[in-house]
This record gives sequence, C-alpha cells and structure tokens, in this order.
Amino acid sequence: MSLQRQALILFILLIALLAIGVLLPVGALTATIFDAPSLTAFFTPYSLKCFINTMLMGAGVAFCACVAGFFIAFCIVSQKGREAFWMRALFPCALFAPSVMPAIGLIYLFGYNGLIFQTSLYGATGIFLGALVFTLPHTTMQLMLALERFDARLIDAARSLGATVFQSFARILLPHCKKAFINAFLIAFVLTITDFGVPKLLGGNFPMLATEIYNLAIGTQNTPAAAFLSLWLFAPAALAFYFTAKNANPSPVSHATKPLYAGNNLLFLMGRILAWCALLYEVATIAVVIVGSFVTFWPYVPTLTLDNYAFHNSTYGMSPWFNSMILATSVAVIGTLLAFTGAVIKTRLHCVPRWVATLYDTFASFSLCIPGTVLGLAFAITFGASPFFSGFAGALALLVFNTLVHLFTVSHLTATNTLEAIDTRYETVGQSLGVSVFSVLRRVTLPLARSGMREVFCYLFASTLTTISGVVFLYTPQTMPAAVAAIQMIDSGFISEGAAMSTLIFFSALGVRLVMTKWIH
Repeated sequence: MSLQRQALILFILLIALLAIGVLLPVGALTATIFDAPSLTAFFTPYSLKCFINTMLMGAGVAFCACVAGFFIAFCIVSQKGREAFWMRALFPCALFAPSVMPAIGLIYLFGYNGLIFQTSLYGATGIFLGALVFTLPHTTMQLMLALERFDARLIDAARSLGATVFQSFARILLPHCKKAFINAFLIAFVLTITDFGVPKLLGGNFPMLATEIYNLAIGTQNTPAAAFLSLWLFAPAALAFYFTAKNANPSPVSHATKPLYAGNNLLFLMGRILAWCALLYEVATIAVVIVGSFVTFWPYVPTLTLDNYAFHNSTYGMSPWFNSMILATSVAVIGTLLAFTGAVIKTRLHCVPRWVATLYDTFASFSLCIPGTVLGLAFAITFGASPFFSGFAGALALLVFNTLVHLFTVSHLTATNTLEAIDTRYETVGQSLGVSVFSVLRRVTLPLARSGMREVFCYLFASTLTTISGVVFLYTPQTMPAAVAAIQMIDSGFISEGAAMSTLIFFSALGVRLVMTKWIH
C-alpha cells in the first residue's frame, strides 16, 4: 500500500472520529427530547425567563466588551513605548484564568466584605461584571487585528478635506472595523451565554440557561428537560457561528500602510482613560484572587499563609490539579498531533478528494457552534454508561475525548492556516531533486510550522485547564478537574482555598505559555 493511500485512510479515520464525537452525542441528545411524554411540559414561564435572561445578558456583555476592547486595541496599536508594551502584556491575562477566578475576584473587591466597596453582587450585576472580564481579551484581539490593518493615510486625507477628528473616527475608522466588531460581538455573546462558572457562583436569583441545564440534569435528574433547554442554548450559538463564519474575511489592507497615531485631542484622551479603566478592572479581578489565595480566611482572618495550598478542607486535596494537568497535557499533545495531521494530509499531500476535504472541514468546524454545556450533557447521555469509559483511565479518556471535540475547531483552523501560508514550492523543489514529500515535510515544512504548533498546543492546554461547562457533566470523584474543585470549595465556604486552586490553574497555563514561547521562538 502506497504512503499516500495510507495517508488517505488515516484522514478518513480522523473524519470518523470527529463524526462520532459530534453526530452521535447530538443525535442522542435530540432523541432524549423526543422520548419525553410531552414536550409542552418543558415550555414553562421559568424556562422562558432563563432564555430571555441569557440572551439579554449575552448581548449586553458583548456590547460593552466590544466598546472597551476597541479602546484598548486602539491604544495598543496607536501608542508606542512602555504604555503600549504594558497594555499588550496585560490584556490577555484573563485567558489563563478559569471563569470562576473573575467571580472570586469580584467577591473580594465588591462583595459583602469587598475591598473597594460593599454590595450584593449576586444576580444580573455579578454575572455581567464577571462575564465582562473573560470576554474582554477576545474582543480586544479581534479589534486589534483590524486596527493593525488600517491605513492611517485615509484619516490624513479626510482631515485635509476638512473633516473633524470625530467625523474621521466615525466615518472612516469604525466602518473599517465593521467585520471585526461583528465577530467580536458574536464571540463575546457565545462565551457569555455558554459560561457556567460565573452564573454558578454569582447568579443568585437570576437564572441562566447553562446553570439551569445543570440543575435539571444533575439536581433533579430530569434529563429530557435539560436536553430540551440545551437546544435553546444551541440555537443562538449556532446562529452566531454562522454569522461569524460569514464575516470571517479580514478587512482589506493596502500594500503600504501608515500606522495609526493617537493625538492629544479630547476624544483620544477620553478613549485612553476608558481603555486603562477597563484594563485595570480586568487585571485587578485576577490579581486580587492571587493575593487572596494567601489569606488565611477571607475576610475575617487576614493573616498570610500557605496553608490554603494544602487544601485541608477539601476531600480531594491536590488531586484535582494533578487531574487537570494530566487532562490538559493529553488534550494539548493529542489535539496538536491530530490537527496538524489532518492539515498536512489536506493541504500538502494532494491525495484527498475535494468532497472528502469538505466533509472534514464541516465536522472539524461544527463543534465550534456547540456550547460546552450542551456537548458535555450530550456526551454524558451517549457515553456515560459505556463500560469503555469506566474506571479512572476510562473516565479520564472520556474527558479527553469531549475536550478534544469541543476545542478542535480553533486548532484545525490554526493548523490549516499555518500550513497554507508556507510556500508549496518546497514540495516541487523536493520532487525535482528526488526527495520524497514526507522528507520535505519532516525537514522543511513542519519546522517552518513550529510557531503554529506552539499556538495550538498553548491554546489547547490553557483552554482545557480553564474549561468548566463541558466537563461538569462528565467527571468522577477520581477525575475531578481543578476548576470544578474550585467551585465546590467556594460553595462549601472555603473561598481562600478556591482562590488557591484558581491561582494554580492561572500560573500553570501562563507558565506553559511562557516556556513554549521561549522554547519555540
């Protein structure tokens, strides 16, 4: 059997694996709904309230995150020197934190015993403020990419024609960022409506779909009702995915561009102040948790200690952190290998029929529009009773499988874009010299793709460490992840230990990122 035929078989097996991870769970979830005696029983005023709350919260957070993210991105792109350096270094910090970490930070800063002022965070206010923290880096990145492609000579031309600063800003710069705004809004919207950590800790009497699905599936064991609400969550997420894909083309860029430069006028000064306020708010909610993890018992015993990291008040001790490290490492290694294997076969070997490549892209992209809560419940329904996933190794394998499917889309897109950016003439030159295509891949193409591999590995590792919504239905006492353990500690009243577990997650994700950046430069 030729090597290219073997590659095609491997590619088909990868498609089959993705199909099992996507079609079977979604099919089982849908079948569960129609197995119920009466679907009308699920149309309750409370369910409708959960849906409306979730949609309104997603839209509100997305709008504010886009506004704040735009000003942060503008300051980063238009400024030089230390200010831009610190902004660029600080804005991604929430990417390395589980969503439970901003919730703890808000309790420390603005809760009943808050450092800044004391108030009741529980309800819509707490969810909004917590969601704003972990969506802000995503909107900032989307808008920063658009602003980096903008040619400031267009503003110079408008000013020479008599346009004011505000007119240039509103009629030239903002329209240029239209697609980036749409993508940023939709990403923040989906992240907010599918998050589990912040609503679980700060939701209070403000129900959200993600927490209500969990309460129905785990609390009352009403799986058909939980599955029905899952479709309510899946539908807007799928629509958001569709419009994101529709607006995926980057903003046009000139061959020669002039970078943006912020002047000293009042408009840019106000934007700069807003950017720093949003950025310091994000950083403060993370930093105060790190400090709080060393407090003996917040806020009543302020003595600093390391005892919180021993987790004496938790049944599981340090084992959830070890579980998460094993899970994150497994997902990062396997996911990077699978993503680049599929991308190599599809883009470099030229042995895949077009319809097969289209099928692979479809399955690889479809998981992005399935919320983690929905996919986790679907996996629990489909594979939870399977003897293959029993015991510690089996339960951990199920977590790995679920997380791989959940995070595969971004890995697939990154791997494909990385390899497509490498000149295909390397293979042509290799063939003319009698060198096999696999030798060219091993010696030339893949070494050039190291930065893309690093990005995929770091993304998978950090996302696995911080994810909650997908795994909350699948873990066992032996495989409990660290982020879930942090929620349980806080629910039990041990907020300092929950802060310590969240801090371990944060520095684990950040440390791997720094090591990989230095190792693969």
